[in-house]
Amino acid sequence: MSAQIAAVRPRTQAERTRIAEESMVDAAIELLNSVGIRGTTLKAIGEKAGYSRGLATHHFGSKSGLFRMVLKRVTAIWTDELLTQVDGKSGLAAITTAVDAHMRHISHHPDLIRAMNILWFGALDPASSFTPNLAEFMKIQRDAVAAFVVQGQGRGEIRPEVDAQRFAEQFYGTVLGINHQWLVSDEIDIKAAYLEMKRQTIELLESHTKTVD
Repeated sequence: MSAQIAAVRPRTQAERTRIAEESMVDAAIELLNSVGIRGTTLKAIGEKAGYSRGLATHHFGSKSGLFRMVLKRVTAIWTDELLTQVDGKSGLAAITTAVDAHMRHISHHPDLIRAMNILWFGALDPASSFTPNLAEFMKIQRDAVAAFVVQGQGRGEIRPEVDAQRFAEQFYGTVLGINHQWLVSDEIDIKAAYLEMKRQTIELLESHTKTVD
């Protein structure tokens, strides 16, 4: 009986708001993939999600506000996958696991990756108001990689002369570069690119004088 009551219970205002926002973010991701930033208007988003034309404006205020929510959603999906994969790992193992995890992520969610990259390049526009959100996201990603390097150095598995922050910048830049090339060119073998990146990462970082616990 309780299950039947729950099934017909009217949604709360908070639930309706969450569902509407999730639907409009999904619509925005689809539109970004099909018509780009210029065509992803608040009007188009509201209509595609099955709501009134002005509801997207009511919820997000502006395109930039909506795009910030898209970035938040896409980032959360990737972060959840990454944390699951690297759980219990640190140092070099965490870095190489992250490479494998991202390769699987982009294979499973190409629509999210394309939408993210479209917004990343849109953030270069001086008029963009979501650039700080992107910069903060990128910093979090770099800091995580740098922390893995420091952990590995503490255990003697990563060479001590490696500059953790500089490596993190180059590592993240490589990921972005591979993704961008893959999105614009059918010639890029994404799996081979990631496997080679992992091989080079191990070659660059791995210490040959590991300490014994």
